[in-house]
Amino acid sequence: MNKKIILFSILLLLFSMLLIDYGYLQEAENKGTYTFITGNKYLLDIPDEQKGAYVIGLLDMYAYLTHYFDSESYSKFREKIDRMTGKQILAIFDKYLEEHPEEWHLSGASIFYRAINDI
Repeated sequence: MNKKIILFSILLLLFSMLLIDYGYLQEAENKGTYTFITGNKYLLDIPDEQKGAYVIGLLDMYAYLTHYFDSESYSKFREKIDRMTGKQILAIFDKYLEEHPEEWHLSGASIFYRAINDI
């Protein structure tokens, strides 16, 4: 079971890299580049109107990974979010971040994983 969680976390991080807005890289050249969006970056740098798209991307990635790599978790996941809207999932993610500031330095994908499993 631990190997599944580790594999799932690694894949979650890799897929989260696909969700990065690469437009900021030119500005970030002087400061260094980011490899993933952390909770801090999500809270401070992503405009509110783009946060929904980011979280829905995380949701899609989570659904894909659980569907193909852990079908048991996928069924539980689908039961949890079956009738939720994107705004509800965004609110769950934002509330989790608000309640867990000690995790803001972690990637958004790993925080999202915890938030969904906390439901």
